[in-house]
Amino acid sequence: MSHHLTQAGDLILLTTDSLTLGVNRQSGALAHLSRPGGESVVGRGGVAAALDARLDGRWLGGPTRYLAHAVEETDGGVALTVTVGLAPVPEAPAPAGQAGLTMTDRFHLVGSLVERTVRVSLPAESAGAPAQLDGVRLLVPGAAIGPAGDCRFEAPACAVRPRLPLSVAARQTLDRPGADPEFAPGARSRWFTAISDCPDVTPGLMIVHNPSPGQSLLVWYVSRVEAATALVTGDGRLADLVHQIALAAWLSPDAPVEGGSQYLLLHDGDYESALDAYRACYARTGIVPSLYGEPPDWVRKAAIYEVHPGQFGGFRGLAARVPALAEMGVSVLYLMPVVEFDNRNGRPWDENWLGGGSPYAIKDFERLEPTLGTEADFKHLVDTAHAHGMRVLLDFVPQGCALDARYVTEHPDWFCRDEAGNLVHSHGWVDTWSFDWANPNYHDYMLDWSLRLVRDWDVDGYRIDAPHGKEPNWDRTIPYHASATNLGVIRLLERLQTGLKEIKPDAVLLCELFGPVFTHSHDLACDYYPMVMAYEMLDQRLTPREFGDWLADYWRVMPPGAARVCFTETHDTRNFHPPSYASRGSVAERALFGILMMAGFIPMVWSGQEKGLEDFYRGTFNARRRSAALRQGEFFFNAVGCREAVPERDYQAHNWVFCLPRVHGGEVVWGLVSLWPEKTPFEFTLPIAELGLAPGARYRLHDLATGTDFDEYGRVAWAGADLARVVLTPEPFRPYLLDVRGDT
Repeated sequence: MSHHLTQAGDLILLTTDSLTLGVNRQSGALAHLSRPGGESVVGRGGVAAALDARLDGRWLGGPTRYLAHAVEETDGGVALTVTVGLAPVPEAPAPAGQAGLTMTDRFHLVGSLVERTVRVSLPAESAGAPAQLDGVRLLVPGAAIGPAGDCRFEAPACAVRPRLPLSVAARQTLDRPGADPEFAPGARSRWFTAISDCPDVTPGLMIVHNPSPGQSLLVWYVSRVEAATALVTGDGRLADLVHQIALAAWLSPDAPVEGGSQYLLLHDGDYESALDAYRACYARTGIVPSLYGEPPDWVRKAAIYEVHPGQFGGFRGLAARVPALAEMGVSVLYLMPVVEFDNRNGRPWDENWLGGGSPYAIKDFERLEPTLGTEADFKHLVDTAHAHGMRVLLDFVPQGCALDARYVTEHPDWFCRDEAGNLVHSHGWVDTWSFDWANPNYHDYMLDWSLRLVRDWDVDGYRIDAPHGKEPNWDRTIPYHASATNLGVIRLLERLQTGLKEIKPDAVLLCELFGPVFTHSHDLACDYYPMVMAYEMLDQRLTPREFGDWLADYWRVMPPGAARVCFTETHDTRNFHPPSYASRGSVAERALFGILMMAGFIPMVWSGQEKGLEDFYRGTFNARRRSAALRQGEFFFNAVGCREAVPERDYQAHNWVFCLPRVHGGEVVWGLVSLWPEKTPFEFTLPIAELGLAPGARYRLHDLATGTDFDEYGRVAWAGADLARVVLTPEPFRPYLLDVRGDT
């Protein structure tokens, strides 16, 4: 790649055919990024720090000082490496013997893409005990494209509202990342995290887009070792885009550590093409191709039932329920942990998390929970499910074990520890001790155990529980840095996927988490954010049009072919989204369930929510199984116009109708739900040409879930030209799955 290095004022500039990147000569901070000869899209607010680190429990927050730089040619690109010193602010001096940090900021330019990595070390003059590093921030400061007021901010597939003015993002603060409902309406149901961790929970993608010149700055983070939290802040006009990496280590002058990669992409084109450009980077960052090829055929048609056998008295009780579940259309039983756990009342688990204990506080992986039945009883459950055409997935719980589990004394090296050598809890679970995910002996045990269960019990795979980044292991005797455990489970899960397919090629791994890093090793994944944002729409904090934009972005940034599971309830919604339980059995819950299914998600039901609604779930499951358009059709989000057909009142009811046509191989299915609590006639404008409907042909609107035609007060057929502007009166909160089929 041709390049040249120049100095202009306070900037050191590296220019290639595609980009000019500059750092400040005094601070070494990232201060310029543009097309050659163009206006910078970063550093617009003046010189600002672009790096920070947390040392001995506090962010240094001081100014960086330029020390050196170097340029090197690489295969396909060129890299600018800048070394800076980071000192603590005067109000918080470094401990005795420490002189701040040395940080090496490396910018690798390949076309329009910048791959940024940072290395951290103590300067050579430091003395005394090693310093405790427990976080690094990579900042892209002062971001805007052209006039800041013309820009918008996007963070697809998380809790952030789509199509936001940049100023809304730029007024957020690092200490309250999800407190502003205008910015992130879904954050209140996800522990007030707006963009969350990446690449394990979300893509962590932040975009500044200006439609006028048609240019976007995309910033994201990828690592297989440490997760990062994506944050945005600013001065109310310009945005600082931040990835806070969970990099942790005992630092000494001769032991530097390096974090994952922050990516910056400058894209010319409309917003949709910017998302396509991001998706094209998955191959470069190792997210694709997957280890397993394509998921087995049965995955796309799945309807999942999450259950603990204790809810039915044990293995035999659940087996007796299997025929009714199969008749309802369930094709997968996902069983919460069935091995021995911290059972506090000696009874089959009945959803009493405090009095009865958590099934995830596992005492012995090798023993079935005795209150559920015998090994013969469990084998009977699996055989019964298979006889009724169901797959059986078990919970794989890697995060830890019960406080009194035998592993605590038998394998003390398997656990994370704090600075004083004490065992620690993981992910806020105070009834378990945290396993060290970087420990190879722990990996070997879990792999051997899980594959034995597949061989011995003929189960069809695992649902992987909570593999998101965890706390560091501060044990000073381990041969790796403290945060190697953070995402260390990834290597175990890749080995599990490989071993699983060797035993049973059509077995699968279902990941509880939905960040892109798990696509490589999992056949399908759950996702909480679509449910959360759907409930925000139900509460009228997000309009159906906004949710349509959100969903369009969601699928556009997913890895190609990603299979995603969604729901209105799970066992986890009790502690982060209580309204889902309060809505059980309501027309509102059915409306949201239908919307999520028509929006491309594999459906999952939590045991109990189907009671009294068996006909509803039977209809929707069967509709999805029969319709290729519902499973894999092209999306037409926000392509249908809607207004009140009798505009006598200014209630704006048309703003609360969700419409989504999907098309596959000539099949057209129109998903329709009115979220307005009054029966209202609406005039819909369908894009008949884009949907492949003939103006002169006649069509019926056949509801795939009920097997009935839509009847608009006696009218049951329309010409294609009539559907370009058609009046329908849907029942409030009823999800319609309308197959637009020829009237023969």
